[in-house]
Amino acid sequence: MAMAKAKSTALSVAEKCRNILGASWEAHLNTIKADAKGSKGEIHTSRVHYMVQKGMPYLIVPENDMHNINIIIDERGSLSVSSPVPGRLTSLLKSLNKFPPRVAMTGEILRLKETKVPVITESLKKAILKEHKAASEATYGVSTVLSSAGATCRSRSEGLLSLLNEESSYNILKFEIGSCVFIDSSGSSHNIDLDTFEPPNADLLLPYSAKLIDGINRNDARRRALIIFCFEYFDVTARVRVPYIWTNCNVG
Repeated sequence: MAMAKAKSTALSVAEKCRNILGASWEAHLNTIKADAKGSKGEIHTSRVHYMVQKGMPYLIVPENDMHNINIIIDERGSLSVSSPVPGRLTSLLKSLNKFPPRVAMTGEILRLKETKVPVITESLKKAILKEHKAASEATYGVSTVLSSAGATCRSRSEGLLSLLNEESSYNILKFEIGSCVFIDSSGSSHNIDLDTFEPPNADLLLPYSAKLIDGINRNDARRRALIIFCFEYFDVTARVRVPYIWTNCNVG
């Protein structure tokens, strides 16, 4: 009976992809280097920020990044998003010779029409401010956990608020997904059927997942309480509500 429950509540590969995209805000973008004669075939890679709005990933790319020039010649690109790994779990993974699960996507990177830029920018700002407000109005218990997280473990709103202001120099680009692959911590690849894949919806918890887990892991009493909680509810639907960021088995 326990095995049947575990199967019914286990996250599908598509759900794992959706949770990673919803929880993270940093990615590695790859575009084909170009010059006046066209694409050279070499790859330019850099870290960018992103948000998913209404099912569409929007990339926040610095104005001086070569991606902005490359996509004029060749719109093809790829995007890699890793599951946020808070605090000491990074060292644990390395010791096990494993990597954080990640989502790898290929597609086309498109510039927005000038009339669309302020609309999308304002939409992203509202979403970020909503997340920030939710955190600031959280209960004492939640606020204590969030504030206990390490200084390097930032939430999406903390990271993007400084970018989405009038003084920042960036371009917002649209990433149209052509293919999607989930790569687990062992390096195995799992193709995602885009016809049935649903991008992440607005969620006020997922962007704070890494901070919540890091804050819990830094306190023995909280960690024991979460272990007991997972043990008690491991095979019931309540487990699915916990974000897919190492909470299922790597808390301790």
